[in-house]
Formats: sequence, structure tokens, C-alpha cells
Amino acid sequence: MLIALGFGVALGSGVAAPPADFLGRLSIDLLLPLRHYFYGPLFAPNESAVAAIVIDEETYKTPPFSDTPKVAWTPHLAEIISAVTAAGAKVIGLDLVYPTSLDRKGLLSGYDTPLRRALANAGRQGKLVLGEVRLSQQSISPYQGQIKAVGGRGNVRLLNFKLDVDEVIRRYPRGFVTENGAIVPSFGVELAQRAGARPPADDFVINFNTEPNPIPIYSFADIWACAQAGHGDYFAEHFRGKVVLIGASLDVEDRAVPARRFVRNRFDSFDQPRCVIKAHKSRFGKIVERRSIPGLFVHAAAINTLVKDIPLVPLDRTGTFFLAGLSVAAMVLIFFVLPPVMGLLAGAGVTIGQGFLAVGAFAGGVVMPLLSLALAALAAYTFTYAYRFVVEDKAKRRIKHAFRHFLAPELVEELAENPSALALGGERKIVTVFFSDIAGFTTISEAMNDSPETLVDILNQYFTVMTTAIERNGGYVDKFIGDAVMAVWGAPLDDPEAERHAVDAALDCFAALERFNTDVVTAKYGLPAIGTRIGINTGTAVVGNMGSQTRLNYTITGDIVNLAARLEGANKVFGTSIMIGETTARGLRKSHVLRRLDRLIVKGKTMPVKVFEVIGRQGEASENDMALAGDFHRALGLYYRRRFTAARDAFQAMAGDDPAAKMYMDRCEYYISSPPPVPWDRIFAMSSK
Repeated sequence: MLIALGFGVALGSGVAAPPADFLGRLSIDLLLPLRHYFYGPLFAPNESAVAAIVIDEETYKTPPFSDTPKVAWTPHLAEIISAVTAAGAKVIGLDLVYPTSLDRKGLLSGYDTPLRRALANAGRQGKLVLGEVRLSQQSISPYQGQIKAVGGRGNVRLLNFKLDVDEVIRRYPRGFVTENGAIVPSFGVELAQRAGARPPADDFVINFNTEPNPIPIYSFADIWACAQAGHGDYFAEHFRGKVVLIGASLDVEDRAVPARRFVRNRFDSFDQPRCVIKAHKSRFGKIVERRSIPGLFVHAAAINTLVKDIPLVPLDRTGTFFLAGLSVAAMVLIFFVLPPVMGLLAGAGVTIGQGFLAVGAFAGGVVMPLLSLALAALAAYTFTYAYRFVVEDKAKRRIKHAFRHFLAPELVEELAENPSALALGGERKIVTVFFSDIAGFTTISEAMNDSPETLVDILNQYFTVMTTAIERNGGYVDKFIGDAVMAVWGAPLDDPEAERHAVDAALDCFAALERFNTDVVTAKYGLPAIGTRIGINTGTAVVGNMGSQTRLNYTITGDIVNLAARLEGANKVFGTSIMIGETTARGLRKSHVLRRLDRLIVKGKTMPVKVFEVIGRQGEASENDMALAGDFHRALGLYYRRRFTAARDAFQAMAGDDPAAKMYMDRCEYYISSPPPVPWDRIFAMSSK
């Protein structure tokens, strides 16, 4: 009992301490999709207090916007503001900053008169707030003529967000401190107050609606055409009584990662009835799903949180301490009387029950520390059975001592806990597989035919270099096949960042191999430097003990293993060193700089896979490498759009130092004279390994 209470106090204090605050933040991110699963969205889009008019891809492709620079859109913007104001919107927020103007002497004097009139009309009624951005001590503000027209700086507010340390937006700022110490409401808070909401006492947690399209969204191009056509009834139906935000919804600017990052994001205008311009979802629909969303919709979620009065209140430190402490104490008592497997099931049951409780509380507006409770349960389980191991389980230590020289440490631990693991069998797991091979090994071995001992010595040292880099990054070396190395991440132990660790290992292998070539291969043996090629692939494989009844080997098998080996060989075709598959690339989450290579069917396969070359870690790749990758991607875009002559010229400019560009240049030459069929699947099938 005393041990249980002591550990409850210790762990309760730990998870309630400031260093563990990240668990509370992540709990919000997980509770949002769980609430959606069990309770559905907070409200239907048409019940939102906010509507958005967005400058989207469709706007940029629609006349008169398609042929006009954005700074010249102000008369069109004026028509929209005037129509929305006349329709009875509660307030309009402009999440667009025009710091410059064409309405200047020597340019187009009077050009912005319609916009100034629209701003003045809405501003006089207190129905318009302009946005500005502060990146340093200086602000990027609207053009002075616009500020004056809207009624001065009382109608201008900061658009800035406050990001958590993991650069995710969960809280919205109440306001910002001015130079004289006063607090000026933030953009969203100002709009919410003007719509009738109570001002928050402090920064607040945003209660994101979890619909894919959480608010009504309208294309800027269609709304302008609607205003031009004089359809006032459409504006009244869709914008009366709403907070209306006008801003950008693009894939290239003003995006943020919100707490709803694990919920499907769509944010397009296809769910709303159009006024004039027919929706072209097939043309302008999103082709990728991203966790980041346009900043406009973060403001919208914050405004809805205040206007609809649906706050989220995190449990304070005292509540977290008592909840986690009592939970741990109870579980420790249970674990002391149950065997490990039953204890695990009991602990999982308690944790699942706490999860349901946390989701229910979250639906009621209280944020329980879901991950803190789960971590506390895990720690309680670990502590209890570690203690029992030291005191009670001496037999397990004898097993470890007997096998520690023959098996990997991870497998020794598993065998000690579960001796039945020596039986044949396997399980399906998502793993990342790494294959490396010495470039030109046959030539090297033939050249050293008279000195096999030296060849073996070099190979052993080479394997040591590769193995060290792999194991330093958490990999498990499965086997050596001739001069090849096969390694795995995600088995026998799970690795949520397996893709990143495998790619880091590949980069470390090349760095270590360069030193090995300089210090050993060239200096000691007087031989040319050894090169290597690496292929990495991620997917589902069967892992476990395989073999005969008398000889077992812990290994993996499956199609992804074969594909990883094929990617290693495909490096020869493209002149690259590290090639990875599409699933591996997605798992990197932008931690590395990649170059898209091809849509490839490797030898012996029928389905294509997107393949990428690893350039380096994000922040470490040289400016020249980044520039070359950008040039290559632009040339590849021309190639995919069947502009083979332009693509050939672009690749030719890089071909001198880039074998992949030379290959594409030759391929373009072929397609210029023998164009591919229409439609073209853009697939390249390899004829060799």
C-alpha cells in the first residue's frame, strides 16, 4: 500500500509539472478526433457563426482575376464588401493585407476610390476590421489610405497567432500588448466581440469543429460575379447575421498546423450553392490532404468558440495531480496480484475506461490529460513488474545470461518475458526496410582475386561501419547477403519514426563511408574508394522467427522487402545513391529534403511506385543542392505536362553534373520523336534489376 501511494504521489507530481505540459497539448489533438468519432461534429456548417469568402485556386484561374495582379483587385474587393455589408453581415474581417496601392501619383490615381468608399461605409457602422501582421517590432499594415478610410487604427487588428513549442496552434491570443502597455484585442477576438460575444479573460483553447468543411465557404470569384449580377437575395441568404471573413485559402501561403491536425481537412467552396459560376470540383478539387490549414480558418474556429460560447477548459495542475496519482496507486495494487499478461489487460482496460471518460468530459468542455493518464498507467505497469522482476523473477535473468552473447538485446528481453517466442511463427507489422549494396563489388572482388584475405578484411570493416550507423539510429541488422546489408526499423520493436531513422542511418552511412575510404581503403590498402547504393521502403511485412524446427532466424518477409532491394538497384538507372519509396517519403513529414525521381515499375513488379532521392536533412542541405532540386522539379513538371522540348532543355542545363537529369533529357528526346499515348500514365518500367 505504501509503495503504491508513494509511486502515485511521485508520478502524479511528475505529470502535473510544467515539463509534462506537452502531454496535455497532445491530449487536445487526440481528443478532437475521438470526440468526432463518438459524438460527431460540434455543429453543422450552416450553423456556424462565421462564413468565409476565400481567394482560392479557382479565383486565380477565373477572369478578371486570372490576368490581373492581386494589387489591382481592389475594385472587385470593394464590390464584395459593399454587397456583404448591405446584406446585413454582423461584421466583416479582412484577412488580407494590401500594404501597397496603385492609387498613387504617377500610377493610377483614384484607382482605389471604390475600395475606400466600401471601407468607409462599413467602418462607420463598426462592421469592418482590417488585419495587419507583425513579424518583428514593425508591422505589415494596410495602405494608409485604407486605414484612414475604415476609420483609423481602431478598426485594424493583428492577425498573428501564438504557436505552441511544437508549432501547433491550440490557443488563440486574447490580444497583444502595445508600446504603451495597453492590451489591444486580437483580430478574431475583436470580430467576436462585435458579433456579441463576451471578451475572454485570457488566451483561450480553440474548440475546433471537426467537420471536414467546418464553416460555409464561398469562392471569391463566384461572390464577385454574384455582386456584379446584383443578386442581393443570395447575399442576404448566406451572409446576414454572420461574421464574414475574407482571405486566402491556398496551398502555398499563410498556412498553420492546428490542433485538429488528425481530423480530415477539406476547406473548399464546393459544399455551398453557387451564385453565378458553376463549381468545377474535378478541376479545382484538392488532390492531397494536408494537416496544415489556411490561417483564415483558425480565426474562424476561434470566433465560433467565442460567439457560440463553446469553451474548452483544461484540467488544472491540482486536478491532474490527484487524478493521475489516485489512478496510479490503484493500478499498482492491481499489478502486484496479477501476472504480467493479466496485468497488462487490466491496465489496458483501466486506460480505455479513462479514455472514454476523457472523451465524454471533452464533449462537455473539460480537457482531461488523456496522455498523462496513459503514461501514468504505463509507468505503473513498468514499475510494478520491474520490481517483481528484481525480487521474484530470477529465472528470467538466467535466460538472459545464457543468450545475451547470441541474440540481439531486444530479442533477449523478449525471450526472457516469453520463452514460447522460440517457436515458429510471425505477425504482420508496418516496418521500414533498408538495403545497401557496394557499387561495383564484382569488379572489386575480381581485382583482388589473388588476395581474398584482404577482401574479407575490407568487407568486415565495411560492415562494421554500416552496422554502427544503422544501430546508432535504432535499426536492427537482419542479415548480410554477400556485400549487401539488410536492416529493419519497426521490428522487433515498434518505431513511430522508423522512416526518419532509416533515412538518417543512410545519410550517416555515407558520411562514415567517406571517412572509411579516406582512412582505410585508400590510405591503408591503396585501393580506390568504395561506393554504395541504398534503397529504403516502408510497408506491411510478416516478422518473426522463421526457419526449421532446429534452426530459427528472426527476420522479415514480404513484398516490401523485395521492393526495397529493387530500389537499391534502381539507383544505377538514375545515378543516385539513396532511393526511397512513396510510403517512406510520406513518413518523413518534411524532416528531409527529397527530390521526386519517377513513377516507377521495378523489375518483377506490375504496380508503379513513386520514388524519391534523399538530398539531405532539412536545414543541412546546401543552397546549391536545394536550387538543383527545385530546378529538377520544375523540369519534371514540364515533362509530366508533355512539354517535352521545354523539359529537355531544362534537363539539359543540369545534365552535366546530374545523371538523373541526363536520363530524363534522353527520355525527352525519345518522346519528342515518339510521343507517348493519350492518356499517358507517366510510368517508367524498368527492364533490369
